[in-house]
Amino acid sequence: MSVQSTLAFHPIPGDLLPDAHRYRIQASAWFQGWLYLGVSAYPVDPGHSGHALLLRHRLRESGWEQVHSSPIESPWLQQNGQRRRFALELGWRALTVLPDPDQATPTLYALRLGLRAPALLHSSNGTHFQEQPNPGPTAQGPCIALRGCSGQVFAISVAAAHDRGCAAAPLWMCRDPRQPDWQPASVPGFGDPDNRTLDGLQVFNGQLYAAAGNPDYGFQLWKSTVRGQPPFVWEQVISEGALRYSRNPRITALVVFKDALYLGTRATQADAALPGDTGAEIIRVLANDRWELVMGTPRFSPLGLQVPLSSHGPGFGDARNPRITRLAATSEALYAALGRYRDPTGTPSASAPLWKSVDGESWQGLFPPGCDSPAAGDPRILQATPHGLVIAGDWDTTRDAQARPGLWLDATH
Repeated sequence: MSVQSTLAFHPIPGDLLPDAHRYRIQASAWFQGWLYLGVSAYPVDPGHSGHALLLRHRLRESGWEQVHSSPIESPWLQQNGQRRRFALELGWRALTVLPDPDQATPTLYALRLGLRAPALLHSSNGTHFQEQPNPGPTAQGPCIALRGCSGQVFAISVAAAHDRGCAAAPLWMCRDPRQPDWQPASVPGFGDPDNRTLDGLQVFNGQLYAAAGNPDYGFQLWKSTVRGQPPFVWEQVISEGALRYSRNPRITALVVFKDALYLGTRATQADAALPGDTGAEIIRVLANDRWELVMGTPRFSPLGLQVPLSSHGPGFGDARNPRITRLAATSEALYAALGRYRDPTGTPSASAPLWKSVDGESWQGLFPPGCDSPAAGDPRILQATPHGLVIAGDWDTTRDAQARPGLWLDATH
């Protein structure tokens, strides 16, 4: 099926951005007719602190506003005279729209991860944000992902997102993240001590799906009706990295498109100890829990030989490309952001950074105009809107002083 795209660039006005050189567009949401972006801006010296901004944009009117700004620490820590990077990315971890148990209209939530003061921000009108501490569940650290399902809010904590060398922390739940009464929604690691991380949540076919990272045996996918008393009963849907084992240790993206759940993976980097194909994959899960290989390495499954439906091998044909950064869907198309291999100079592989499909099987690579600038990173934000899909990523103006941070819109026709 043919794929049509009209990618237009929308620069962020310079007066909304602080004087910095590295801009990370980390999170997005569509709320009350506005596109919201969470941006962290850092100076050239990585040891200095930066700014965490919330911006909003009227896509069809070219209007931009800054609705929040706060300081954010450097991710580099000094320890015993050595500089080391904090294990998780600081700044905006999530922008999420959730039903409000106290009113008829939903609320916009923003999760900001900091070393000293992680915070939960919320707003009912998108203009005025209330900020409160985000301690998260006891001893589990702050929450960095939220997903609503069946009238409850489910959260992944820092302890679950980071591989600590032991079973992942439980998935947590509460009724209202502003007044949390956290309860475990699962047992640690879904009962498997080799499951080290919780990597994502998605609602599909009336159930909550959760991705567990397993570096030794491959990712697992679990589902639950989340009914009854927590911790809930969970059913395993996929194990052993969809029979790619340790070459598919984690799921990095989940999205629903045309009655199927699509998974994007982060594969093991090329290693002499793991000969053969590496590279990211896309897997499709049907309502009956049967899985199909959309893009990746052919292999046998209990249903027979799995050949990629797209005819693309891992990494969309370049097995050095290690991850699907994001998946998103509009009513018309499915999109995949590809985390491309970069050589020691930072030059990316020749693969397209963005891929699009109208049926989930035939894919076309897209090169947004200006994405070849040395300042532009690969897309990490894919946000569906009524006007089309928004694409955004990081910008490093030390590589191109003339570059202007911004986003692309693949307009709905």
